[in-house]
Amino acid sequence: MNALSCLSWVLLFYIFCALAEKVPAPENVRGISLNMGLVLEWDPPQNTMNTLFNYTAEIKGWNMYEPVCLSSSSLSCDFTDKVSSFGTYQLRVRAELHGETSDWVQTETLSLDLITEISAPHVELKSRKGQTEVDITDPPMKKKNLRDVFGNISYLIRYWKYGETKKEELIREQNRVVLPRLEPLVKYCVEVEILYSKNKSQTSNITCLTNTPSNEVEPWLIAVVLLVSFLLVLVAVVLIFLAVWFGYRGCRIIFPDADLPEDLKKFLSQRSQSSILSAMQENTPVKEDFCELRILHKEPISSLDNQQIEGPIRIQTHKNECCIGANVKQSSEEKSKMIITTEQKPLLLE
Repeated sequence: MNALSCLSWVLLFYIFCALAEKVPAPENVRGISLNMGLVLEWDPPQNTMNTLFNYTAEIKGWNMYEPVCLSSSSLSCDFTDKVSSFGTYQLRVRAELHGETSDWVQTETLSLDLITEISAPHVELKSRKGQTEVDITDPPMKKKNLRDVFGNISYLIRYWKYGETKKEELIREQNRVVLPRLEPLVKYCVEVEILYSKNKSQTSNITCLTNTPSNEVEPWLIAVVLLVSFLLVLVAVVLIFLAVWFGYRGCRIIFPDADLPEDLKKFLSQRSQSSILSAMQENTPVKEDFCELRILHKEPISSLDNQQIEGPIRIQTHKNECCIGANVKQSSEEKSKMIITTEQKPLLLE
């Protein structure tokens, strides 16, 4: 009986061990910290490519383990919300399949300030007056900021002429640095790393910029000069306008534009016409108008009563007046009275 009972116990132990080895444990378990975050990653068990496992991951701080990811199919678990910058932690994970679990696989004790990696900084170049400035921005931290965690940090700056392999190096604590000994109108390239706790951050991307000439004029100064010039021109135009306006008004006051009466206008017009006529008379020979006057006289006693005596008489008349031809007859009945008849004759010019 004793031998049989011992054999039974041995069989039960082997069965238990076989059942325990039924679910394999995850492989390559590792804790990764970037920018003060903490993530646990692992690989599926070996030779189980077609098997879908679930995983449970836990974290231990001071006392006991606390589950963070429960029965998840993901191959990673983020513990960033459960950690502090200067704490120490242990992480563990196990596989689960059909209600069975594997053994726990745990990490060593982890401290964020020792294992964390820092990503590359952001670098921007600015150039003016023959100098190029490097502006460095620290990567964002998941816990506090970079200087709060590591205290004094510095920057390793490498710069070189574009197309060349020789590089110059600078180590500065400021995040804005002016590169020395640069040639004007030459293109330079820059890359930066952050130095912290005897470690280095990831290297930034290479950034290139052409250095400006040393006699470069400030854009704001050009704008000020243009503005002042515009104001001076505007003031000059306003002064010229005011001068013309006040000059015109002064002339109008001294020499008013009065409207003359109509009678005075006619008088001045006649005087001007008479002046023109007198000037024409002085330069042109005088032409006088004459007309012929014929007087018919009848003697009362003589035998020539029935004859008419005709004699031309030349009468000078004023210019522009009508010339009149006149026939004068005297009857025997009215000896003392002379009857004159007139008819119009053409003008005679002499």
